[in-house]
Amino acid sequence: MEIIYQKIIDTFNANKKIFINRNLPVIRQIDINYGQPDDPQNFEVFQPAIYISWQISNQADREPSTLTLEFHVLQEPGAHTENYSERLPKGKEYLLMLKTIKYILNKLRASNTTGLKYTGERPNITPFFNYHILTYTCFIDDGAGESLTKGSLTDVELTDYDASFSVQKKETPPTPTAIDTFK
Repeated sequence: MEIIYQKIIDTFNANKKIFINRNLPVIRQIDINYGQPDDPQNFEVFQPAIYISWQISNQADREPSTLTLEFHVLQEPGAHTENYSERLPKGKEYLLMLKTIKYILNKLRASNTTGLKYTGERPNITPFFNYHILTYTCFIDDGAGESLTKGSLTDVELTDYDASFSVQKKETPPTPTAIDTFK
């Protein structure tokens, strides 16, 4: 999990310009979800923030495990999104930020995972800030199942090689007979 977690942090740090180009605030805090969204008085919360929770489900023997990631996105409440609000365009900034985060996550892949696959999202209710949860899944090589990386040719040991093995020549197809069309 530490490899994908570091990849998420590195990817958001490398893509700050995407937020800036869209006139959006840059993600200020990425952390493991220890309950910060539900109890912000007992944590330092710098918004906008992403808190990550996960579940790894081991599959059948020799199969890669499934990783489900939940990205808890928090933003200052800011402008309202009611249809009659004079600040509706500013209020929709939150929706654009979610779209931007999904754009970045949709391209993410760590060395021990497959690419992240978007599986859904839902708003969450809190009196403190705008709060949304984005869900992604992928396969992860967590050491419990089959490796997601390909082996090299040097990893292959030939145990049933027979010295009398010979390569057979391919037969050349017969040449069709000429057809006399001028009779």
